[in-house]
Amino acid sequence: MTDTASPIRMLNAQGYQIVIDLGVMALAGLFLALVGPFATIQESLPLRLVYWIGVMVAGGGLLAVGERLFSHLLPQMALWRRVLTTAAVITAPQTGVVIAAEALVFDNPVSLVLYARLLPAVLIISIAALSVMLLTRTALSRPAIAGPEPGGEALEPDLLAQHLPAPLRGAEILALQAEDHYVRIHTDAGSHLVLMRFADAIALAETTRPGHRLHRSWWAATDAITAIKYNRGSGQAELKGAITAPVSRSSYPALREAGWF
Repeated sequence: MTDTASPIRMLNAQGYQIVIDLGVMALAGLFLALVGPFATIQESLPLRLVYWIGVMVAGGGLLAVGERLFSHLLPQMALWRRVLTTAAVITAPQTGVVIAAEALVFDNPVSLVLYARLLPAVLIISIAALSVMLLTRTALSRPAIAGPEPGGEALEPDLLAQHLPAPLRGAEILALQAEDHYVRIHTDAGSHLVLMRFADAIALAETTRPGHRLHRSWWAATDAITAIKYNRGSGQAELKGAITAPVSRSSYPALREAGWF
């Protein structure tokens, strides 16, 4: 199964999110430079700005990559566990970045003792930084209240699309896939995992588009289905974007009535 139908659009969406993540980390670095924690207040403000913004942006990049990796490898892991796991894994290399930054900016000596002493502080900051990044993503993906179009009536809002991050909100929704307590929303520009009951996601999707339940864990928009093959109690649906989904025996009667067989 492929998550995207347009690699360029997906890369644009991911690039947009990375810019936001790193921007948030740069602002956090600015705040820390002004506050001067961990005795850095003794250094000049320009040095503090270079140090804190540098380590926060570098750490934010590592955290963003780690979080995306774990979200794909372990999509069913609870969000708070994924935050802790990502921060724990990233802490080791990030502490190395901090040590290097202290040596370059503050001319501090490099030592294993200093590395070991910084590990707990870096872990705490990594947890806080990743939490801030995820909270920012959530805030930016909240639905906007659409007003009426000029000279016409208000369009019916796409209630499911409002759960997508901003870069994917205008994409065509192709299918829904249940993953434990989450639902993966497949679009023609990529996929996004949301915490939602599968039945609720289907109900929201069908407020603005017709679709078919293909399997206990799959639903597809009618316009997204290109072909369905069914034989001896099981089948497979071909969807736009090179996505394939299973077709169960229980779904066969409704699909046959809809004219797919």
